[in-house]
Amino acid sequence: MISVVEKYDEFLKRMGLRGRIQFTGGEPLICGDLFILLDEARKKNMPTRILSNGTLLTRDTAIMLKDSGCKIVQISLDGDRQTHNAIRGEFAYEKAIEGARILKKEGISVTIMMTLSTVNHTLLKPVYDEVLAGAAVDRFSFSRLVPIGRGASYRGDTLSKTQLKGLFKVGRQLKSDHRMEMPMRDPLWGPYLNSRSLSKGNPRLLSGCSIGYNGICVDSDGSVYPCRRLPLRLGNIMTDDFGKLWNDEILNHLRNRDVLKGKCRKCRYRWQCGGCRAVAYAIHGDYMEEDPQCFI
Repeated sequence: MISVVEKYDEFLKRMGLRGRIQFTGGEPLICGDLFILLDEARKKNMPTRILSNGTLLTRDTAIMLKDSGCKIVQISLDGDRQTHNAIRGEFAYEKAIEGARILKKEGISVTIMMTLSTVNHTLLKPVYDEVLAGAAVDRFSFSRLVPIGRGASYRGDTLSKTQLKGLFKVGRQLKSDHRMEMPMRDPLWGPYLNSRSLSKGNPRLLSGCSIGYNGICVDSDGSVYPCRRLPLRLGNIMTDDFGKLWNDEILNHLRNRDVLKGKCRKCRYRWQCGGCRAVAYAIHGDYMEEDPQCFI
């Protein structure tokens, strides 16, 4: 797997770009090669992040992460103790909170990520307040459930447009408190927060969805996808040139937001948003369809 890091590094140099690697899963801390890959990325001056459920974090693991150059770990927290444990298993909440404390004590920055559905959407502010009171994290963010993979069984729990809009309102209020950094990564944040300035600016000024522009997913078997939530296989990094994969027909299609379908195609903010292509694919079966949860 070291060759994956090498291929990525070669591609970035060829393109004159800088990049980072986020190790996720499943649970990346069960991967026996994780620290080998982290060390390889560090040698190439490539920043790394870990996306974890937090349950396997010990002091020794935190020290190893720090020594390997990993400065940020994201921990999933999908509700209060009762809700999170119901979703992820007994004592998962307690272990995640303890994992966050261990990381902070060892000087590693912690982000809490809450994946929201109808099961837990009313808990956004309570969980934020609880995390803030514990003072064990640096950032708090949330994303919407994408019903693919194991999440497909929760398709009926996807948020309605009204529910998502309400959550954005709550998120905006929490961010304005300046009590904790709150990354806003959903493509819809652009038009929601900046609709007036976006409507007056360059309509082709790019932001929003990162697919095809500043993100790509490499699976554990080398398979490459546009996004870790969009299961459209582009090829395999072990056998295909990274540059060829980056210029795949699907990615080039996704890059042209003028050919999106439905309300996304007509939207004046399509180049500053693009909607969530993964949600569109999960709900409509078409990655170019309109974002079914867009409330703009």
